[in-house]
Amino acid sequence: MALDARPVEECPPEGVDLKPKILVVRFSAMGDCVMAAWALTGLRNVLPQAHITWAAMDRFAPVIDRSRLVDDVVFADTAAWKRRRAAPTTWLAQFRTFAGLRKEGFDVGFDLQGQVKTALCLRLSGAKRRIATQTADGMARRLNPAFDCLSGSVHEVEAAHRLLSQWHECPIPAKPLMPPVHEMPNGQVVIQTGSGHPHKKLSQGRWHQVAKELLTLGFPVTAIGGPGDDPVYTEGVTNLVGQLSLEKSLNLVANCRIHISADTGTAHAASAYGVPVVTVFGRTDPNRYRPFGPQTTVIRPGPDPDAVTAGEIIRAAMPYLGGRPSASLLVD
Repeated sequence: MALDARPVEECPPEGVDLKPKILVVRFSAMGDCVMAAWALTGLRNVLPQAHITWAAMDRFAPVIDRSRLVDDVVFADTAAWKRRRAAPTTWLAQFRTFAGLRKEGFDVGFDLQGQVKTALCLRLSGAKRRIATQTADGMARRLNPAFDCLSGSVHEVEAAHRLLSQWHECPIPAKPLMPPVHEMPNGQVVIQTGSGHPHKKLSQGRWHQVAKELLTLGFPVTAIGGPGDDPVYTEGVTNLVGQLSLEKSLNLVANCRIHISADTGTAHAASAYGVPVVTVFGRTDPNRYRPFGPQTTVIRPGPDPDAVTAGEIIRAAMPYLGGRPSASLLVD
C-alpha cells in the first residue's frame, strides 16, 4: 500500500484543450519544488489528460511525482553544471538542453523561479505561450512575459497558484501529489539537523538538548540530514545523518510521527505527506516560506534560529504528540 494524494475530480475550464502540453520550469531547491507541487497538483486535477513536463535540477528530481503529477522530468540543471556555472561548456550544454525542448511543441510554459537560467529555459523552449513570475532580475524580465503574482507578499504556494491561474483557474488542493512511498508508520520523531544555508541552521548542541528531552519523555528519535550536516550522537538516538538517499529520507519522513527542523526541504516534504511539522525560522519570512499545510507550527525567535530553546521546541511539538511535558523535564 502506498501513501499518496489522489486527484480530486474537477471540471475542466471552458475553451481549454483537454490534452495540452505544459512545461513547468522550477530547477531548485527541494522545498521550493514541493511548494510548486502544491500548485501544479491543482492544474493536474483540472486537466488530468494534460501532458506535463517539469524542467528541474537532477538533485531534486526525487521529490517530483512522476507517476501522477507529471509525465516527464527534464534535467535542465545538474550538480555538475552548477559547479562549473561560468564555463562555456556548461552554457553550451544548457543551451542545447533548453533548445531541445522545442521539439515537444508546448502549448504553454511557466517559469516559477524567475532567475536568468530558468527564464532562458522557458524562452528557448518554444512554448506557444510563456508566463513567468515577476522578478527583480533585469535580464530575466526581458526574456518572457511576466506576471506579478504577489510573490514576496503571499505564500509561495499561493504565488505559484496565481501564476498558473493566469492561464486558467486551478484551485489549490488539500494535498499535493508527491512520490508514492510504502506505508510503514514508524512512530519516530524525526529531527532534521541541516538546512540549505548556514544562517538557517540550529547548532549541534541545541539538537542534542531537544533529542535528550524527547527521549526522556519516552519518544523514539531519529536524526537525519545530508553528508555535511551535524550528526546527533545522543545516547538512544538513531543517527542516520549523511546515511540516507533523498528517496529513503522521503520514505522515512512520510511515515514518521512528527518532523522537527530548521527551515529546510524535508519539512516541506513532511507537511506535503500530511505529517505534523515544527519548524524553526530565522531571517527567512515564514509567511512566504513556511511548510504549507494544516499541521504546521513555526517558531521564530529572531534573526538567529539558534536563539530558540529546546523547551520551546518541545512545547510546540507536544500538541502533535498527544500531551504536554512536565515543566521539570524542560531545561532551557
